[in-house]
Amino acid sequence: MVQAKVQALFNSSFKKHRHDKPNCDGDLNFDAANSVRWGMGWRERLKCTKCSYMSDYHNLYEEVENKKGPCRRAAKVNIGLQLGLCTTPISNTGVRRIFNNANIIAPNLGAMQRLSNKVNEKIKNVNIRDMHEQRVTLVKENAIIGQKNAKTVNVEGDSCYNNPVFNSDSTPFQAGSIATTTFCENNTKIKKIIGVHIANKLCTIGARLRNKGNNVVCPNHKGHCSANMSESDPIGDEGRWSEIVARNISNEVQVTGYTGDGDSRSHAGVSKASEHTILHFKDIRHLGNSLKRAVYAANFSSNMFKGSSNTNLKNRFALSIKHRCIAELNMAHKSYNGDLNKIKQCMPKVADAIVACFGGYCGEPCKASSLVCCGNYRQAKNYMPMTVKQRMTEGDKVLLLKCMDIMLSPIALDKTKLLTSTQKCEAVNRSYQAVNPKMITNPRNFAGRIHGQVLKLNNGYAVSVLIKTKSLGATLTKGSSVIRQIRKTDAISKRPNNDVIQKRKITRYAARQRRYHLHERLHYNKGLTDTVHGIRGVGQLLDHNYV
Repeated sequence: MVQAKVQALFNSSFKKHRHDKPNCDGDLNFDAANSVRWGMGWRERLKCTKCSYMSDYHNLYEEVENKKGPCRRAAKVNIGLQLGLCTTPISNTGVRRIFNNANIIAPNLGAMQRLSNKVNEKIKNVNIRDMHEQRVTLVKENAIIGQKNAKTVNVEGDSCYNNPVFNSDSTPFQAGSIATTTFCENNTKIKKIIGVHIANKLCTIGARLRNKGNNVVCPNHKGHCSANMSESDPIGDEGRWSEIVARNISNEVQVTGYTGDGDSRSHAGVSKASEHTILHFKDIRHLGNSLKRAVYAANFSSNMFKGSSNTNLKNRFALSIKHRCIAELNMAHKSYNGDLNKIKQCMPKVADAIVACFGGYCGEPCKASSLVCCGNYRQAKNYMPMTVKQRMTEGDKVLLLKCMDIMLSPIALDKTKLLTSTQKCEAVNRSYQAVNPKMITNPRNFAGRIHGQVLKLNNGYAVSVLIKTKSLGATLTKGSSVIRQIRKTDAISKRPNNDVIQKRKITRYAARQRRYHLHERLHYNKGLTDTVHGIRGVGQLLDHNYV
């Protein structure tokens, strides 16, 4: 630790000064004018205030343990700083501003960037090895539970982008420049991340050379190139990225079922990378959103939604149908223990009960056929105003049944028979923004930050810190206050128990219901005395004439 280094400097200097200059009564002070800075660390020596005594230089920092070669060893504090920055959205420029405001001399920006490049490359390699170990462990667990083919796994996959993919004025191609594709296993409740691929169009060196007039094409130009795809390639080709991830993990595991979000061709890429047939499952949440959009776009009769707020009513109705169908499907799997044949037999009656329930006849049909509604009209009024009644014609009922086939038809039930989703992958995508926010571009070290986040998500905060520091030779002091802080932070970030999760779900549901009831009181109650605010009476706004 630094305290021990300072004590060693003063103790050795006092003894040597007393031995060499026994008659000198001067004080030993830091030779501040000749201090040597090494990033966040310092090399210091002491000098006497009366005689000419100068001590030897001492490192007031710890050096890495596994450095090989004649070059100067890196300081643990500098390595640790870069490891910490990889887990935050802060860049080297940002942390230098923090140091300056705290009246601390910041390290050289170029030196920080060079060390950051080395640290991020090491983190990437460490996480690739760790994901390999995760896949091997998954196969062993499958063998332990008696799975016939231990290598077969079900996975879910999704891609995210560092900025919107839709076209902008700056490029005729897709506007996204970096795509991250993630695969999570669906065999266990933990759903470990077993594969990641980063597609990157950005290369600062190539851009700098092109600005100087050099004919440089990324990737694979001379020197370092952070891009791994051509600038003209479509960044939104999720089938291509999924194929790469599927091939990377094929040595350890064999993908048999793939769950995608339904709005991409990722399943085609997984099938292309496999020599056998891949079962393609659909995400219930995205399927529910498709059902909601279909209900909202359906051409119901004009009498079904009356009033000035018919658009809002239709949106509430679509939301209610979506949640009701999801609830019925989940309860069917729970009631019949996932027996698909029994679920298919009951779903037509369930669909008829839903139509009757929302049509104002929630009584015997729901008691007889519904799995979540007991016939008290409560399920039909989850999001619909209490004062509004649907007047559904026979054509409306047929149209609604056709919309619900998106989720409750036999074909849809086959696609959702495992009740899998892409929620884990989407949660991982959101966590990526904690280290690579969309407003900051890290073309060189984007991959390293992503892999560091994956390492943390798979192993927990404390274990990932120990793995990274050990691999870089910057181990932490055993039993120190830093270790205790890491343990405390890790305990806070641990997954809560089921009771806490259920309580949070109930709290979110109650908050959502409160907001809908508040909107209902403002816009749908009879006898309102306050004016409902709107844009009626406002003249047509004129567009600005851009010349």
